Amino acid sequence: MIKKNIGSISVISTPIGNSDDITIRAIKTLNEIDFIACEDTRMTSKLCRIHKINYKGKLISYHDHNSDKAMPLIFNKLINGFNVAIVTDAGTPLISDPGYKLIKKALDNDIIVKSVPGPSALTAAMSVSGISSDQFMFLGFLPRKASLRKKKIASLINQNCSIVIFESAMRLRKALLELYELLGNRNISIVREITKLYEENIKGNLSEIIDLLESKKLKGEIVILIEKPDASKNIYTDKDLINMLKIALPKLGASRASKEISKNTSIKSDYIYKLAISLNKDS
Repeated sequence: MIKKNIGSISVISTPIGNSDDITIRAIKTLNEIDFIACEDTRMTSKLCRIHKINYKGKLISYHDHNSDKAMPLIFNKLINGFNVAIVTDAGTPLISDPGYKLIKKALDNDIIVKSVPGPSALTAAMSVSGISSDQFMFLGFLPRKASLRKKKIASLINQNCSIVIFESAMRLRKALLELYELLGNRNISIVREITKLYEENIKGNLSEIIDLLESKKLKGEIVILIEKPDASKNIYTDKDLINMLKIALPKLGASRASKEISKNTSIKSDYIYKLAISLNKDS
């Protein structure tokens, strides 16, 4: 148990692209706070300069790679009565960002944790996507390792809710191909560079977006929003099934690939198997 005259933590949201999106309360709290634990001191100092926030001598670098060293330092400030803010480079801290261990330790030791809410790429993207938002699952970033990534996607097959994923532009098309292979031809929205100059919302089904990305290269921060199965109203053409087979055949063979695709599309496996055999003959 920590002594009573301790500081508190304020979890403060910052803009995700447009610096005008900071709240009045966030500016006030950052000005009054004793220390600011931030993911990148350069990004936070830039934001503070824009809004004339007093940050000199306040910044503490705190991110995934230095958390073991930084957390004891921050905790020492708290138990000595100093108030600490935690911010990320953009958006709401702890939403696919570092900070969980610090907040958990603070709560375990009866340290007060306050929310100073504001921008979040998750809710901002969902609000403009046109994807049903009554129930959704947020996955953050998919695993980098292929086997773990596919296992994660496969676990979503029977989830009757929309799905939200963060992804890099470099890995986007590969991720969409795997989603298409395992989840079927669902409706999706690709929201990129939200609140920034080149903000874009691309809507369609997975097959259409994959085809589009053969000729169009996307850049910037990307959110993938996937419609829940019962709202996608999937209608699979032979072209869709053939595209799925092209992905699945090299790994599974005709019989197993047909059964897996049948499971995801509710189309009879016999029909898909005939397409697989004709595809093998043509290749």
